[in-house]
Amino acid sequence: MPTIWCSISAHGFGHAAQTIPILNELGTVVDNLHVILRTCVPPSIFHEYLNVQWEVRAVPQDIGCIQRGPLDIDVAGTWDAYQEFHENWNQRVDQEAQAIREAQTNLVISNISYLAIAGAFQAQRPVVAIASLCWDQVLEPFIQPSRIEQRAIYEHIREEYGKTNHLIRLHPGIDMPAFPSIIDTGPSFPLAGSPARDLRKLLGIDGGEKLVLIAFGGVPLTSLPLEKMGACEGVHFLVGGIPLDSSSMQIHRIEECNMPFGEIMRQVDVVMTKPGYATITTAVHYGISLVYVRRNNFIDEQGLVDYAHQHGRALELTREDFESGAWGKALHAVLALPSPHEPPPKPDQSAVVGLLRGYLQT
Repeated sequence: MPTIWCSISAHGFGHAAQTIPILNELGTVVDNLHVILRTCVPPSIFHEYLNVQWEVRAVPQDIGCIQRGPLDIDVAGTWDAYQEFHENWNQRVDQEAQAIREAQTNLVISNISYLAIAGAFQAQRPVVAIASLCWDQVLEPFIQPSRIEQRAIYEHIREEYGKTNHLIRLHPGIDMPAFPSIIDTGPSFPLAGSPARDLRKLLGIDGGEKLVLIAFGGVPLTSLPLEKMGACEGVHFLVGGIPLDSSSMQIHRIEECNMPFGEIMRQVDVVMTKPGYATITTAVHYGISLVYVRRNNFIDEQGLVDYAHQHGRALELTREDFESGAWGKALHAVLALPSPHEPPPKPDQSAVVGLLRGYLQT
């Protein structure tokens, strides 16, 4: 039984969303493929999208960034967490390598944990990174010149990334100079099936009204301007992860729809979000309009914003307007934008699957 040890960052859901389609396609050409998911991502996303035989072994793989909600990074908290994660580093790597060996792993895939890469290297297993960003590049802008321990952590991460056999860089991706071999490929995100139920009918929305999905990724929002949202004429909102103290008939909870998230997303008119990989690429692929709120300090943001404007219909909403609920102008304006002149690149992973299959056959 070919076995893949698949390490997936739990910093949001985007890393899992990138990896799942590749595992699914690999499962169509490799018989009896078994995937061990080394991750703390909630299993629900794998139940919804992952079609191969899999199991979860929930062990933290990396830090990513410590967040204060989806739009703000706690920089000091992030460095503290990295410092703690790197204590007893050799013991962490020993444990990871031993687990990889005991699982009789044929191939390690990492998105984008350097712990998994270090463990694979010690266990003498091939390791392929799959990602659109990496943690050394995320952290570099936050390094304080006077803090030598921060620079040491950054260099340590780069050293471990250098042990990969290949990096599969997903489009749109950032520069990742720490990796010795880089193979570029198209975007990767889960493709939802045709919706089994009519979402508008379920929510009682008239044909002329618009439906907006509030989707800020795996780090949930803590509050929304519900009163202002309820006053938006001709617009209904779908929100998840926060309690609703609004009696407005225009605001609906995602959890009450009892539908897979992918099927919900395909039926909305607009997605309001931060520039996160899975949400941007999926919305653009399905031709869903985007209203985004910038984070301003995350390394892949500009590339995703450019992608949204080049291949989709997108408008920026300022942080101030987002928090105050001044949404109406942007929502109506994005729906009036013309269709993009340049279609998005297709999510074709056949070359990547061929490379991974080769490791499993040897």
